[in-house]
Amino acid sequence: MNASQVHAVVAAGLENPTLIERWQQEPELLRNCGVDPAIVDLDALWKFAGLTTKVRHNGLRGDLPLTFRLLNVAGLEIEVFASYASSRAAEGRSYASTSEARSQDLLMFLEQWLDVDNHAHALLWDLMRHELTLSRLRKVCQSAEGVTADQSLVQPHLRGNTVPRVSGELALHEMRSDPRFIEKLLRRKRPNLREASIGKHYFGYWRKSNELFVLQLDELAFYLLSMIDGKRSTADLSYLINVRRRPTPALLHALGELASIGIIAVA
Repeated sequence: MNASQVHAVVAAGLENPTLIERWQQEPELLRNCGVDPAIVDLDALWKFAGLTTKVRHNGLRGDLPLTFRLLNVAGLEIEVFASYASSRAAEGRSYASTSEARSQDLLMFLEQWLDVDNHAHALLWDLMRHELTLSRLRKVCQSAEGVTADQSLVQPHLRGNTVPRVSGELALHEMRSDPRFIEKLLRRKRPNLREASIGKHYFGYWRKSNELFVLQLDELAFYLLSMIDGKRSTADLSYLINVRRRPTPALLHALGELASIGIIAVA
């Protein structure tokens, strides 16, 4: 065994942390490379691989400052980034060239990797979606400055043949926590993540012209908005919800409330 063989093993492990897991399970693989398993601290190498991958993604901090803080507070950053590096290597994929694409790739990985029954994992999943959505819509708002919102199609009366559409741009997220509360927690010097309760929460991230709103919705409003596509009539929506085409007073009231705040327009 010589130094070059050890360096080669370390470099391979940092590039593909999946190898580290295999070496931990099958030390003979290292011996086949001419390296004594007792010489290499595989736990330390795994942690360093996670740290290296995290550093490669420091460019995401501008859009995800509190997501990175949560990773640190929850003690998840090394595990997440080492596992992510392993996943990318196993798929033979390199990291994206832009911050936006890297964020989406990481989000897609976490969607499969996270255990949402784990309290910290659930908070991470909610907060990352929250910050990414706000970041994306803020950038759209900046490009839309000076644009006047179209109010011409907002009407107060709703009938069965009324066709509602979303006014502006809307992103909907069903969450297990309130990311706004998590934001407040993480701004403390010593945040206690256990203070964030788990339950059902429905949020709409709404951009209209150059204004951005985060709306907490009830379940009916959330699912109504998810079905409104500018093609379905009020009767169509009623059928999807109640299996009858005549809208109920509750449905008309919910649509009227959404129209009154301007999130939908009707034609």
